[in-house]
Amino acid sequence: MSIFAILLIILSALLHASWNILSKSNKTSVHVFFFMASLCMALLLLPFLLWFYFSAGYEHFSPRFWYLIFFSGIFQIIYLMGLGLAYKNADVGVVYPIARALPVLIVGAFGFLLGDIILVKQWLGFLLITGGCILVPLISLRQFKLSHYLHVSIAWAVLAAIGTTGYSIIDKLALSELLLHLESQHTQAQIAIFYLGMQFWAATLPLGISFILTGNSHYFRQAWKIKKPAFLTGFMMAGTYGLVLYAMLLTTNVSLVVALRQVSIIFGLLLGFIFLKEKMYMPRIMGCLLMLLGLVIALSG
Repeated sequence: MSIFAILLIILSALLHASWNILSKSNKTSVHVFFFMASLCMALLLLPFLLWFYFSAGYEHFSPRFWYLIFFSGIFQIIYLMGLGLAYKNADVGVVYPIARALPVLIVGAFGFLLGDIILVKQWLGFLLITGGCILVPLISLRQFKLSHYLHVSIAWAVLAAIGTTGYSIIDKLALSELLLHLESQHTQAQIAIFYLGMQFWAATLPLGISFILTGNSHYFRQAWKIKKPAFLTGFMMAGTYGLVLYAMLLTTNVSLVVALRQVSIIFGLLLGFIFLKEKMYMPRIMGCLLMLLGLVIALSG
């Protein structure tokens, strides 16, 4: 992985941890908040999406791409809902590491099955990252037992991790599909921005439709009331994943991208401690150090 790609992901990680702090501070419905955040960015990027689509020509977008973008949106919703519900029941310092670190091993395994070359040292790094994630929810090492993890917030965090795994794998496949047909017409940055905008629409439309079908049209009025914090969160979400998508275009191994993104766990822990006054327990510190060691080993492989 190039130094430029690494710097992109580290900047993305800082933005990611920051919008998670905003999400934790949100007092409205999880569904409403993420709907408005996604809608703001979907509308902001709409002119670019229209220009890109018509300049490329509809014949360059295969049916496979549309299937992939649809399922990416579904997994994005799963991730956002799981994360938001987890934050209603636990600290950012507990939820965030689990939601972000668990996909490392899973994406690595899928990447291997899809043909990525993953070295033994990289697998060791992935294991250390996952081990650190297991330590972070603990207040004391004496709590290191299965019953401590049988908590509703952990279940929601695992659901968020499943969402992360799904959209990470699908997004790499979808980007490869776009590159195959459009690289001669558009730059990699333009392709990344187009896919980012499509992702926001893929997440926004199902949520909006679900509000109508379930008789919760009043959610739209609630969403309008929180447009300012939702726009700020959406803007940070766009910056976060836009940088990641661009980094994906610069590397062939998506598992390394997912692994490096976990530096955001350190940012999340520090921001939660500084701004939300969350407590800094020794197992959390140990877990984050273990994750950092895993990242160093994985990237040096």
